[in-house]
Amino acid sequence: MNRSNQFNYCIDVTRILKRCNFILPLAISVFIWLSFSSMAYANPLPTRIWESEQAKVLLPDWNQISFSDFPAVPNAVSVGNRSWQSGDKIEQILQLADISDLKPEILSLAAIKQLVPNSTDWQNVALSAFPLVGKQTLSHLVEIVPNLGQFRLSEVPPLATLTSQISLDNSQLNGLLINQVIERVPKLAQTQLNQIDLSGFSIAQIPNLTSVNLEQFSGWETERIAEIPNLSTLPLSQFPVPVAEVGGGVMRIDMIYGASESKRQNTISGSDVEGFAVTCTKNCAYIELDDLENSGRRKSGPLEGKQWISGKYQEVRGGSGCLAGWEPTGRHPFGKAFKVVVMEPDETADRVNTALYFRLSLPCGKSPYIIGPIPFLTYNVNSPIFVGLLEGGSTRSVSRSTDAAKSSKPKQPIPSNSNSNQTEPLKSQPGCVRESTYISDVDTASLTEAIANLESADSGDYQAIGAYVCADRGTNCGIALGRYQLMSYREDVQQAIGSVAGGAEFLKQVNSGKKPTSQELFRFFPPAVQDRLLQNTLAESINRTRSQVDPTTGQLFEGDRLIERVAQKHFGGEGSKVDANYSDIYGGYSLKSYGEKVLQLYNYNTKGNCLSNSQHSNSLGSGIALGITRLKTASLISLLLGLIGYFTQFLHSRKMRPFWLLVGLSIAVTIGTSTFIH
Repeated sequence: MNRSNQFNYCIDVTRILKRCNFILPLAISVFIWLSFSSMAYANPLPTRIWESEQAKVLLPDWNQISFSDFPAVPNAVSVGNRSWQSGDKIEQILQLADISDLKPEILSLAAIKQLVPNSTDWQNVALSAFPLVGKQTLSHLVEIVPNLGQFRLSEVPPLATLTSQISLDNSQLNGLLINQVIERVPKLAQTQLNQIDLSGFSIAQIPNLTSVNLEQFSGWETERIAEIPNLSTLPLSQFPVPVAEVGGGVMRIDMIYGASESKRQNTISGSDVEGFAVTCTKNCAYIELDDLENSGRRKSGPLEGKQWISGKYQEVRGGSGCLAGWEPTGRHPFGKAFKVVVMEPDETADRVNTALYFRLSLPCGKSPYIIGPIPFLTYNVNSPIFVGLLEGGSTRSVSRSTDAAKSSKPKQPIPSNSNSNQTEPLKSQPGCVRESTYISDVDTASLTEAIANLESADSGDYQAIGAYVCADRGTNCGIALGRYQLMSYREDVQQAIGSVAGGAEFLKQVNSGKKPTSQELFRFFPPAVQDRLLQNTLAESINRTRSQVDPTTGQLFEGDRLIERVAQKHFGGEGSKVDANYSDIYGGYSLKSYGEKVLQLYNYNTKGNCLSNSQHSNSLGSGIALGITRLKTASLISLLLGLIGYFTQFLHSRKMRPFWLLVGLSIAVTIGTSTFIH
C-alpha cells in the first residue's frame, strides 16, 4: 500500500468511526465481556475427556495435576494448634498425615524423583530443603539410612561438621567409622542434625539418604507436603494410592436450582459419616441429575431426579474423634483424599461451579473436610458430570443450613420428632464447632469424642463393626456396632433398630453372628441414632455415678475419677468392678487402663483442641470488595482512555470525543460486570 492509499484508508476509517459512535463501543463492550466471562468460568486445573458409549465426560487429568497446581485457599481457619491464612497454598497447609489416604509415607525421595518429570539432581538440592532429616538424631539416622554407620566420618561432610561442634578434637575422629565415632562421643547419638546450618550441604552428601521411606523418619506425620523435596509436584495419579475415579457413575445435569428450594429428599450428597442421601429441609440449592439418555421425565429410571445439594448452603456431620464436627455436603467421586462440593448453582446462567475440600489429621482423630473451597470444575445444564459410586438408599439424616444461608436471625435447630432420627443440636462453646453440652461439670460432648476415638477411630467410625461376642454367661450375644461399639443386644439399641422397617429381622441376623454391611448399618443404625443413644447413656451414667462412693478415695466420684468410672461402665457395664484389671476378648485395655485412656483423651478435647467457627466464613464480602476495587480500577482506565482520545491530535474532531468517552464507559461497565459475575 503506497502512502496515498494509506492516507485515503485513514480518512475512510475516520469517516466510519464518526458514523459509528455508538455501534463500535457496543461491539468493543461485547468483545471484552465475552473475554472476561470465559476467563471467569475457566476451569483452573488440567482436564481430559473420557468417552463412554453415551457421552463425553469432562474429568480432571490427574496425570497432570499435583498439589502445587491447586489454587490457594480463600479462608483463614484455626483448628487446635493448626492454622492457615487466606492465600496459603494447599501444599503449605497439608501435612503427610492429612493425606494418609494416598500413603505418601511409603515413598522415598528417590522414588518421588523417579516419578516427577525433570526433577533436580540431588547434588543441587540443599539438605535444608529436606527439614525432616534435620529433626533426626544421629543415632536414628544411622539406624534407618542403609550402611551409614559403615562410612568414615570424613566421607559424610554434614556429620563431620556436626561432630566438630560437639567434640573439640575432630582430627582423630575423621578416620573412624561413624558407628565408632558414636561410641567414642556418646552425646552425639542424641544430637539432632539441625544443630548445624544445613544450607551449605546437599542431600547427596549423606549416602543412601534418598532410599529411606518417609515413614522411617521420626515425626514424618507432621511434615508439610511442601517440605518434602518434589512431593508437591508429584502427579496425584502417581501416589502409592492414586487419586482416580471411584466407580463409573456418570449422570447428566438436568436442572439447576437456587437456595430458595426446600424439602429435598432424593439426594446423593452427604458425608462418609452421614451417608450420601442426606435430606435437606430449607435453603436447598442443588443440581438435579438424570440418566444420560437425556429424555427427562418422559423416561423414568432409578436415577431420575437425583439431587446433589450445594455444600455452600448445607453442611453435614463429618470427621472423627476429637475433631468431629460439620463439613459441606458433597461426594467423594475421586476417593477420600478430598471432597467434591457443589457450590453456587446459577439458575439464570444455567451454570454451576464445584469446589474441593481437604481435611487434616491429629492423633485423636480426623477433621471434617474444611480446608477450602478450592475452585474445581464448572458445568452447564445438560453437561455430563462424574458422580462416582452411587450407594443408594436413604440415611434418614438431615443437613443443616450454613452461614451462607443465614438471615439476621439466629439459626434455629431442626426439631426432633417421633418420625426423625435427627437429634436436636447441642449448645456449642465459643470458638468451637464441636458441639458441647454439660452435665454438672462433665462435658459430655468431649467425653463422647474420647470414647469414639478409643473405640472406632481406626476401624470405620460410624461404620465400625466389631466381633461377635456373648456376655452374661451366654445369655446375651451380639456384635458391637458403630462409632461407640454399642452391643446389638443392648435394650436401647434393640428398641432403636427395631423401630425401623426391617430392623427386627436385621437384629435377628446380627445377634446370630452375621456381620452387617456398612450400607445396612447406615440404614438401620444411622449416625444420629448412635450419637443419641450414647448421649442418653452417658447422661444417666454420670448422674448415677456421682452418687456412688469411690472405693479408692472413700469420697463420691467426682472430677477425673468420675470420668474414669463412667468410661469403665461403658466398657464393662454398670456392674463392672471399679479399676478392675480384667480385659475384653481382645486382651487390650483393662477396665482400669481403659478409663485412664478415656480421661487422657477427654482432657485433650477440653483444652481448646476443637474446630474454629471460622471454617465456614463466607467469602462473599471479600468478593464484593474485590469487585468494587476492580470497578474503580476500570473506571480510572476508562477515564484515561477517554482523556487520551479527547486530546489526541490525530483524532481532533469534536465529534469523536463522545466516541472515546463511550469506549471508556463501556470498558468500565463490562469489567465491573464480569467481576460481579465471577
